[in-house]
Amino acid sequence: MSERKMITLATRKQMDIYMNPQRQRLLKALEVNGKPMTPKQLSNVLKISASSVSLHIRKLEELGLLELDHTESIHGIQAKYYKKLPVSVSIGGNLDDDLREERFYLSDYIMTELWNGFKDRLKRAKDKSDVMTTGDFSSGVVHLSKKDAEELYHLILDFTDAHSVPGEDTIPWEFGLVAYPHSPIPEEKEEQPS
Repeated sequence: MSERKMITLATRKQMDIYMNPQRQRLLKALEVNGKPMTPKQLSNVLKISASSVSLHIRKLEELGLLELDHTESIHGIQAKYYKKLPVSVSIGGNLDDDLREERFYLSDYIMTELWNGFKDRLKRAKDKSDVMTTGDFSSGVVHLSKKDAEELYHLILDFTDAHSVPGEDTIPWEFGLVAYPHSPIPEEKEEQPS
C-alpha cells in the first residue's frame, strides 16, 4: 500500500472548501461505500441535487481529496465515477493564525457528527451486548515518554492507513481519536511553620 499523503489546512480557501458540511458528508459517503461513485449516486445518499454534488466534487478535487476514477456508458450517458484519494487532512491545530476559531468549529463539528453517529448506532443495534455490533467508546489516561507517544501515534496511523481500503469480508468502521499531552499539575508547596 502506498504511503498516505497529508494535507494541512493552512489557507482560508482550503478551510472554506473543507469546512462545508455537505462536503464532509460526501467524503464520508465515499469512504463508507469504499468504491467510486457517480454524482447521481452521491446525490441519492446526500439527498441533494446531482448538480450540487458536482460542484462539491470540483471543490474537493481542487483541494486534492477526490479524483475521477473512471467513466462508464450507462444507457448512452457517460457516467463519471469519483473516488476519495488516500489523503489524511490535518486541520492545522498547531498553527497560530487567523483561522484558529474556524479550526475549533470544524473540530467540534467533526466530533459531534462522530458522536451522534455512535449514539445512533447504539440505539439501532439489536444485540447491545456485542461490541462488534455496537462499536465502543473508551477514554482514560496513559503515561507516555516522548518516544512512546511517537510510537503510539505512528502505530495508529499505520493501522488506519493499512485498513482504509475495503477488503473481502470487511465493513466500514468509523473512528475518532483525540489524544493530547496534559500539562503537569503544579505541586503545592507546603507552608513552613513559623
